[in-house]
Amino acid sequence: MLNLFDYLEWRGDLSFARDSFNEVDNLIMSVLAYVKFEEIVPLETGVGTIPLLKAAERLRETMEEPSSFYSIPFFNQIPKLLFKAAESKRFRDIKLSGYVNQIDYEQSKQFSAVVFSINSKLHFIAFRGTDDSLAGWKEDFQMSFMEEVQAQNQAVIYLERILSNLAGDFYLGGHSKGGNLAVYAASHEPKNIQDRIIGIYNNEGPGFQTNIIQSEGYQSILGKISTLIPKSSVVGMLLEHGEEYRVVSSSETGIVQHNPFSWEVKGRNFVYEKGLTKDSLNINKVLRAWLNQLSMEERAQFVDALFDIIQATGAKTIGELSKEKLALANSMIKTYKNMDTLTQSHLKNSVEIFFKESQKVIKNSINEDINSLFSKKRFRLK
Repeated sequence: MLNLFDYLEWRGDLSFARDSFNEVDNLIMSVLAYVKFEEIVPLETGVGTIPLLKAAERLRETMEEPSSFYSIPFFNQIPKLLFKAAESKRFRDIKLSGYVNQIDYEQSKQFSAVVFSINSKLHFIAFRGTDDSLAGWKEDFQMSFMEEVQAQNQAVIYLERILSNLAGDFYLGGHSKGGNLAVYAASHEPKNIQDRIIGIYNNEGPGFQTNIIQSEGYQSILGKISTLIPKSSVVGMLLEHGEEYRVVSSSETGIVQHNPFSWEVKGRNFVYEKGLTKDSLNINKVLRAWLNQLSMEERAQFVDALFDIIQATGAKTIGELSKEKLALANSMIKTYKNMDTLTQSHLKNSVEIFFKESQKVIKNSINEDINSLFSKKRFRLK
């Protein structure tokens, strides 16, 4: 079962001049977009660049004590991927520039992107997926009812700025929300910018509301979109996709397959499956049926309630949640009282999934505490 690290081990000696850009390269750069490149990669493009090797060396110097961001499973493998890529002939001389990282807790905005210049005429713009900030997670949920979230707006502005500063052709991509941003940004640009985009990779990112799918801008880039999802996809099947998707084999099970380090690689391609698992199809059927029953206003109320519960702890990142179990539970109780039974049930499940799947460092104790509270007749959900 080969993965991204194996790809770098066995094919890292092949330069892009010898072996052209491929779908696995896309995922590596999309994952590297999660790296915190503050004060390492310049904001400016073109002249202001830094080779990947130098960026990795500077990051290593600052990582004497790993931050909480890198202690979370999936995230803690990202620096290792950076260092491995920096050792390879294929990636070490790629120039990085245009790094931005914007987080606004009041507006629920989390946006980050970076440019990988393979050479002076070919670039990959990588949009970061959801990091460990609760602002980013709430923004993901807002996609289910908002015409445009803050990160999508910023992605359009960013893409236009980068293409106006750099010559050549571009690939766009990202993992999770980053994949959604790549597609959204390209679909909202004028034709002269779209013509410079060779391909767009959506690696297990959620889809869009129907009006986006039907828009002229989206339809004009449809043939350039490559959507890759694991066989037990949940995130990548949310909302609507107008394009065809391909199903990647994973060494993990269930929603953990969202972790791109579990995606199986063979040569310069992924290993593909014939289709999604029954569990994935069933989960998505249930989610879609429930969402279809809610108006946009009801979806907004649900998301606000969910994050009122989580943010009541005072935490701003996922890594801080385990410290505030009691405050979390108390907030949950107060919020549940004002909701109908069906919405209460979905909210309870959402909170449990959020804790269980989004942060593996939080053990079963939180879920046990929550369940024990609702075992009391007064707060039991039917």
